[in-house]
Amino acid sequence: MKKRTRKLSIKVKILLSTSLMMIGLFLVLGISFYISMEENMVSMGIEQAEVAAKVAVSQVDASIADLQAGDEGTEEYEKMLQALRNIKGTCNVAYLYTLSTDKNKVYYGIDTDETSSRSAIGDEFDYSYEELKPVFEGNIYVQDFIDSTQDGDLITVYIPVMDEGNHVAAVLGSDYDASEIVGRLKRIRNWMMEVGAIGVLVALIVSHLIIRTVTSSLWKVNKKIYELVNSEGDLTQQLTVKTGDEMELMAENVNELLKYIREIMLRISDNSNKLNDSTKIVFGNLTSAGENVMEVSATMEQMSAAMEESTATLNQISESMGEVYAGINFISEKAETGNSLTKEIREKAQKIYSYAEKEQENAHAVVMELADSVNEKIEKSKSVAEINLLTENIISITGQTNLLALNASIEAARAGEAGKGFAVVADEIGKLASTSGNTAAQIKQVSAVVIAAVEELALEAEKMLQCMENTAMEGYRKLLGTSQDYVENAETIHGMMEKFAEDSEQLEKSVNKMKEALQAVSSAVEENAKGIVNVSEVSAQLTESMSDIKKRADMNKKIGEQLESEVGKFKLE
Repeated sequence: MKKRTRKLSIKVKILLSTSLMMIGLFLVLGISFYISMEENMVSMGIEQAEVAAKVAVSQVDASIADLQAGDEGTEEYEKMLQALRNIKGTCNVAYLYTLSTDKNKVYYGIDTDETSSRSAIGDEFDYSYEELKPVFEGNIYVQDFIDSTQDGDLITVYIPVMDEGNHVAAVLGSDYDASEIVGRLKRIRNWMMEVGAIGVLVALIVSHLIIRTVTSSLWKVNKKIYELVNSEGDLTQQLTVKTGDEMELMAENVNELLKYIREIMLRISDNSNKLNDSTKIVFGNLTSAGENVMEVSATMEQMSAAMEESTATLNQISESMGEVYAGINFISEKAETGNSLTKEIREKAQKIYSYAEKEQENAHAVVMELADSVNEKIEKSKSVAEINLLTENIISITGQTNLLALNASIEAARAGEAGKGFAVVADEIGKLASTSGNTAAQIKQVSAVVIAAVEELALEAEKMLQCMENTAMEGYRKLLGTSQDYVENAETIHGMMEKFAEDSEQLEKSVNKMKEALQAVSSAVEENAKGIVNVSEVSAQLTESMSDIKKRADMNKKIGEQLESEVGKFKLE
């Protein structure tokens, strides 16, 4: 039997995968069991360490906090030291010691270590106060794992020592010796490795026996298939395997496959004969079709020339429409520009009208305010007339004063020598009255002039206000009228330009539609021309394809004959 090179046999592959699965299974089970045992034993060690620490703290009272540096060797110190050492030996504790603090640092009290490295009272502890603060506040600390140190495998417990007032006097530290637990875990681990190795070995032996049985059946099936392959096309042979397992089912399926192949070969033989007959018919039809295709190709060339002439004519029309479209587009743009300008003129005229209207109102307000002010000042200036009345009164009083002075002079003359002083006074009063009368007369004259000037000023102010009202306000009214005319004219021109722009746009759309229609017709003609060219090309290709198909039909005829010859080599019935 011919053998082929192979890297791994089925037997080795199954055996290797089974071995890996067994090893993985034993590893998972072993590790899970070991972790469970480790957790249980560590938990048990932690409980023992906590119990030992509680027993030790029950033997210590709060007076231990009173020990000071240098108290080593005293009776009380030795008594407590011996009691703690007894508990240490009984409870399997590696290190037992007390701690105190000044809330800044932690210090040793009694240390039961019997070596030269024993700490004295007051020696600073390795951990800070912050780390042990919860214990000094009354909480118990129990380490939840085995700490492997240079001093051994330990579980540390810190328990506060309470005084009679239930205050923390000191802390008892207990380092439980967990080396026995660690040793037991190592022995369990070694035992599990040995059991796992034996289990894997047994599993490999059993797997080897099972795989050997399976591969033996496969070998039998392979031998039968080899005999079928080398039976020179005899598809009537059958596999005979009676193992009662999947191998027997495999042999039956191979027999069904041979039966299916035999039926296919029979159909191939029948169809190859039909193929030869149809190939002959196709060969004749292709010859006739080739002649018809040549005639179609000549007709398509004539139609192509006619389409090219139509395309040239449409292109000329399209160019003319393009020029018309450009002219209309130019007119439309100018209409849009005129529309924009008239709109701008209308807006400016409206602004001028609004400005003139506002300025008219402002000017009218100023004129009215000025008129009120001038009238008010004229009314106030009329008070000058009162000066004339006052001067009349003064003149009247001076006249009376002169009469009084004259009477006084007469009486002084009658009095003789005794009335001389009084006569002098009367004379002075007469002079003063005369002077006052003259001054009042002058004031009266000046007042008359001032009153006349004020009356003239009032007349001139009234004329000025009338002029401002008639001239300035009339100018503003004319400006408003002109602005309104500008607005109306601009609105009319704007409407005309809008209508012109709309008509231009409508004309542009109409020309654009005509242009699009011409382009569509031109495109259709071009597409038809391309279609005719394509048909001509396809006709030429079809002619070539007909020739090629004719050749291939001849080849198919030969292939059918060869296929029939090859099928004849198989033994089908």
